[in-house]
Amino acid sequence: KMNKVFASSALAIAASVSLNAFAQSNEEPVTQLEPIIVSAGISPVAADQYGRSYTVITRRDIEERGYATVQQALEAQPGISINGDAPSNQQIRIRGGEGRHTLVLIDGIRAAAGDGGFLSGYILRGLDSSNIERIEIIRGPQSVPFGTDAASGVVNIVTREAGEGWEYGGAVQVGEGNRQNAYLSHGDGSSRFSMSISNLNDRGYDYSGGGGDRDGRKIGTVSAKGELDLLDHTALGFSFRATDADYDFDTDDDSATDVAGYVVDAAFRTNLSERSGSVYLDHAAVEGRVDHRLRFDRTTQKEDTVAKFGPSSSDLITQVVTYRLQVAADGESTQDSDQLFSLLVERREDENRDGEGTRENNSIALEYRGWLTDNASMQAGLRRDDNSAFINETTWNLSGSYFVGKGTRVHASAGRSVVNPEFFTSSSNPDLIPEKNIGYDIGIETPFPAKSGTLDFTYFNEKLEDKIFFETPTSVTALNAQSNSNRQGIELSVFLKPVELLELTLNYTLMDATNSDGEIEIRRPRNEIGINTTWRLPNGATTLSGDLRYVRGLYDQKFWEDGDPREKLPNFTVVNLLASHSLTDHIDLTARITNAFDEDYQEVWGYATRGRAGYVGVRASW
Repeated sequence: KMNKVFASSALAIAASVSLNAFAQSNEEPVTQLEPIIVSAGISPVAADQYGRSYTVITRRDIEERGYATVQQALEAQPGISINGDAPSNQQIRIRGGEGRHTLVLIDGIRAAAGDGGFLSGYILRGLDSSNIERIEIIRGPQSVPFGTDAASGVVNIVTREAGEGWEYGGAVQVGEGNRQNAYLSHGDGSSRFSMSISNLNDRGYDYSGGGGDRDGRKIGTVSAKGELDLLDHTALGFSFRATDADYDFDTDDDSATDVAGYVVDAAFRTNLSERSGSVYLDHAAVEGRVDHRLRFDRTTQKEDTVAKFGPSSSDLITQVVTYRLQVAADGESTQDSDQLFSLLVERREDENRDGEGTRENNSIALEYRGWLTDNASMQAGLRRDDNSAFINETTWNLSGSYFVGKGTRVHASAGRSVVNPEFFTSSSNPDLIPEKNIGYDIGIETPFPAKSGTLDFTYFNEKLEDKIFFETPTSVTALNAQSNSNRQGIELSVFLKPVELLELTLNYTLMDATNSDGEIEIRRPRNEIGINTTWRLPNGATTLSGDLRYVRGLYDQKFWEDGDPREKLPNFTVVNLLASHSLTDHIDLTARITNAFDEDYQEVWGYATRGRAGYVGVRASW
């Protein structure tokens, strides 16, 4: 299997310098030759075997580039659109899909409870990134392993993993508000445990742009996870997260006649409480060739809001019980198998405690992943969902990876996924049917000569059937579109290391997304470029980093004009800068400037964005 081993090493080198996989430390990248695993599918997949398009943002990326929140880390990644009217109201759209078509997981647990919200999916409010191990982005239809929420892709946020022995540390940052975080972990031969706390107090800015009161955010999170080996082949694990948030926001004025008067200063506020937890029991049998896992997840979201139409509240719960069976057909352990079969049996219950009901979904899924030859691998899956409120659905996916020589890899995938109507939309129209997304992609990943970098180019094409929409913003009845919504485009990632201490990363997305009427979809830029430069000074202690985000061809609706026309927003470029310096082996000083050139731009018509802001901090770890 010489080709496979060579390709794995080439991918490991490329991945350790932050293109499409994660590094485990700050050591020199070329020394990192461990296998790369992506937590995708019913079972984790080695990167050289995975046929789907993915990106992994590492802890090293987060620290060197100064990403304070998850949404900052996701901005300008290939195929990803992060957009909203405020930092406390950001949606994730993958490949031009809807926000509700992206499934967000935190340590494998659904971040959104109930049915994901009112045509929105999980809303990013300011998830702190300081204690994240990595963020995995998996593109394309993903219903087979993840269920009906994952129509266009998945974002899986993995919190800090426990290493050997005790590890602890924290950070403090001040500027336009303040951040504090701390972590503690311990691992030995039979147990692993980690916990973290974070607090964000953002002074904010006036969303209306008119010089009114600042719209701030306060977000606190406590999380923990662990695993204990009960017997030689049996482990018990858990994960828990609690987040409480308060944030202010402004509102639109229905009587406005121009963009300047559309958003007005207001003292509106939301209180949010999120709780999620998981417990699992894992047992390996037949000398590790068979693995059983029983798991229970629970997510709750409670929200109280005071807005222009008065107070409102929501109380959502999701509970999931899963049983996973894995069988290695080649005599190896399930972790090392090149011929692995998996069975997933799942029962999910979504509840809206505000009187909109309860839904149950029973699923069974089969998945195969394996090497067909030394050069070619394949993953295939099939899932059947039996839903208490909607027609039963069958989803599927197929992907493959083929090495053509010298580390160059061709990857391709296709799949079908579904998204069920939400509680609110289905109560407005009982005849609504689920949305279906069918798509495929094909790409090539290749290293540059002399290990100086890598390139990944992917073309994708997806079609959304039966899209759910409201004819106007004031409409109370949801409808299924009679024609398809189409999306296609390209995703490009380039990593270069021209000299030993300098790294350059370029991400580019070209998006062509239209709705069922052939109109350009709003809030999906046609062109988005992300460029990062990281320079490690010869002294070995100082790192300078800069991020540039360029957006062109972003459309939104002008709701103050008759007919709510779609019109292109002005193009914009935002630059962020970071400097860090190691005082000792354990203490770093950081300085960060966001929107360094004070770009005046909008991502949603009428809503202001933040101007230049500066932050300084200290980070420690032992």
